[in-house]
Amino acid sequence: MSEAEESSPSSRLRVSLRPVSLAVLVGLVALSVAGLLATRGVVSDQETKLLKQRTEEAGLTLSSALGAVQTQLSSLGAVYAASGNSAAGFQGSAGLLTTTPGGFSSIAIVKPGASPTIVIQVGKPLTAIPGEATTAIATATAKAGLAGTIAATPLFDGSGGARRLGWAYAGPTLKGNVVYAESEIQPQTASPATSSQPFSELVAAVYAVPRVEADQLITATGSAKDLPLKGKIATTRTPVGQGPPWLLVAKARRPLVGSVADVTPWAILAAGLLTALLACGIVETMARRREYAMALVRQRTNELERSMADLADAHEQLVRKERLAAIGELASTIGHELRNPLGVLSNAVYLLRGDLGGAPNDAAKRHLATAEREVSAATVIVSDLLEFARQRDPVLGDVDLAALINEVASVLPPPTGVELTADVKSSVSVRADRDQLRQLLLNLVGNAYQSMPEGGKVTVGAMSGGGVVRMWVTDTGEGIPADTRKRLFEPFFTTKARGVGLGLAVCSRVVEAHHGEITVDSTVGEGSTFRVTLPVVATPRQPADDEVRSEVTT
Repeated sequence: MSEAEESSPSSRLRVSLRPVSLAVLVGLVALSVAGLLATRGVVSDQETKLLKQRTEEAGLTLSSALGAVQTQLSSLGAVYAASGNSAAGFQGSAGLLTTTPGGFSSIAIVKPGASPTIVIQVGKPLTAIPGEATTAIATATAKAGLAGTIAATPLFDGSGGARRLGWAYAGPTLKGNVVYAESEIQPQTASPATSSQPFSELVAAVYAVPRVEADQLITATGSAKDLPLKGKIATTRTPVGQGPPWLLVAKARRPLVGSVADVTPWAILAAGLLTALLACGIVETMARRREYAMALVRQRTNELERSMADLADAHEQLVRKERLAAIGELASTIGHELRNPLGVLSNAVYLLRGDLGGAPNDAAKRHLATAEREVSAATVIVSDLLEFARQRDPVLGDVDLAALINEVASVLPPPTGVELTADVKSSVSVRADRDQLRQLLLNLVGNAYQSMPEGGKVTVGAMSGGGVVRMWVTDTGEGIPADTRKRLFEPFFTTKARGVGLGLAVCSRVVEAHHGEITVDSTVGEGSTFRVTLPVVATPRQPADDEVRSEVTT
C-alpha cells in the first residue's frame, strides 16, 4: 500500500462498530428486554386475576345450576305430598322434567333402606336392582338424610356404557321417602350450559370430587387430549348438598386481558430494538463522520506540513543556488587568474629539470617531483572550479575509453606506493563529451589516490553491454562511512584537509548531463568503488576472448 493510500481517511474506516455505538446498542437492547419482562409481568398478573375472577363466576354459575336441581327435586316432593302420595300427580310433573332437553333421564320415589324400594318411576328404567343402582340409590338417599338438601352419588357405569349421576332429595313432607333422579352425562361432549358466559371464555372441566380424578369427570368444554388442563389454570370448589364439593378447573381460551394487552410487551420489545438500531446507526454514523473529519484534518495537516517543509527546502535550495552562483562567478574569476601562473610554474619546473642535466641528485629529484605533483593538484582544483562555474552542455563525440584511461594515467600518475591498473575491454567507446569524461576520471582517480596514504591499488575499468557503458574506479583505501556517503556529491562538501569539495559534485553534474547514473559502494577499512553508467555505446562490444588488459605502474 502506498503512503497516500495509508494516509487516506477511508483506509482507516472499519466495518466493526465503535465502542460507543456498541454501548448504545447494548444499553437500549437491555432496556427493551427489561421493558418486555416488566410489561409481561404486569400483563401476566392481570391475566391471572381475570382468570381467577372468570373461574369464580363459572363456579357461581355451576352453583346456581345445582341449586336449580334442588329446587326441581323439592318441587316434585311437594307435588307428591300435596297429591296425597298420588302417583298420577307425581308422574305428570316428573314427566315434564324427563322430556326437557338436558333434563333428568329417570325420576322415582324411593323408599330408602339397605335395599331401597322404588315406589314410583318415570322416564328411563333405573339401573337394574339389586346391583350398582341399589348401592348408588342407597348412598344418595343416605347422604340426603332429612335435612331437605340434595346429595349426588359418585359416577358409575350404567347399561349401554352410559355414565350416570344420581341425585336424591329428602324432605319432611315425603314422610321418609326420597325423590331420586338420574342424569345421563357425556364428559367428552360440551353441554349447552357451558357455551354461555362465563364458560365461553374458558376451557373448563368439572369433577364430582374436590380433586382432579379422571373417572369423576362430569363435563369438559375442551378436547379429551387436553385433559387434565395444564399451564396457567384457576380452580374453585362448589358445595353440593351434604356431599363433598365439586372441583371446577378452568383455563382461558384466549388472553382475557385482550389481544392488544397481550401483544403490548412484544410491541415494546420491537419498538425498543428498532430504537436501539436507529440510535446505534445514528451514533455510528456520527462517530464515523467525526473520525473521517479528524482523519481528513490530519491528512490536510500532514499535507500542509509537507508543503511547508517543501517550501523550506525550496527556499534553502534557492538560497544555496544563489550562493553557488556567486561562488561560481568568484571561482570562474579565480580559476582564470590562477591558470596562467600555474602554466608558468609547470613550464618552469620542466625547464629546471632540463637545466639540472641528465643525472640530478636525489634531493633535486625529490623537490622536482613534489613541485610537479602540487602543480598537477592545483591544476585539477582550477579545472574543477572552472567546470563547476561554466555548467555547459556536453559536446558529444565518439570517445575511446581505453585511450582516455591511459591519458588520465599519464596526466595523473600514481604517487609512491600506489599501483594503478587499467581493466578495459577492447573497442569500448561511448558517445559523450571527451573533456567532461576526462575531468570525471581525473577526479575519481585523484580521490582514490588520496584515500590510500599508506599505499594500495587503484583499478580503472570499463565495459559495454545491454545498451550502456559501465566505468568503475576501485581503490583499497580507508573506505567511506555511511553518514559521509549521503553527502558525497554535495558542492563544497569535503572531509579532506585540502581541497574545495567540488570534485565529486562536478562528477555528478557530468553524469547527469549525459543522462547516466553514478553510485558508490564502500566498506570502511577495505576500500570503495565508484560506478558510472552511461547510455548508448557507439561501437559494438567485442568477444570476451579479445579482452586487452594493460597495466600502468610508476
